[in-house]
Amino acid sequence: MGAGALRTFASASACALLLAACGAPDPERIAREREIADAIDKAAARVYKRPFDVIWSALLASAAERRMTIVQADAVDGVIELRHAASTSSAGERIDIRVTATTEGAVRVEIRSRPLVAVSLPRDWQRVLFGDLEQKIAPRRHP
Repeated sequence: MGAGALRTFASASACALLLAACGAPDPERIAREREIADAIDKAAARVYKRPFDVIWSALLASAAERRMTIVQADAVDGVIELRHAASTSSAGERIDIRVTATTEGAVRVEIRSRPLVAVSLPRDWQRVLFGDLEQKIAPRRHP
């Protein structure tokens, strides 16, 4: 049995044991768990009427300026995977960005972030990165 299969088996076994021990689900507990999961895994999307390359370059530049580690950047698939190091309020975060050209000639950007450790208080990376992106792609005004 491979490592992946063993991990899957162990996870399934643990879930089965927990379900057997818990009995009927507690609606209040389920609501709390859903609230915690929503707070941990955040996602937001926006659409921009700018070329894909402009959006892509601005996102990579923002990641570099924010001292994020670029784990993966695949323009063909429109996927950027970032890591942000530990800080005083967080043990680090994973930020996944999907950049997709729409049929209307626009570009859709979805940013999903979650802490590497559930007890962290991560930054609002959607707000930060969308703010950076919008500053970088805004038309320049000359005085």
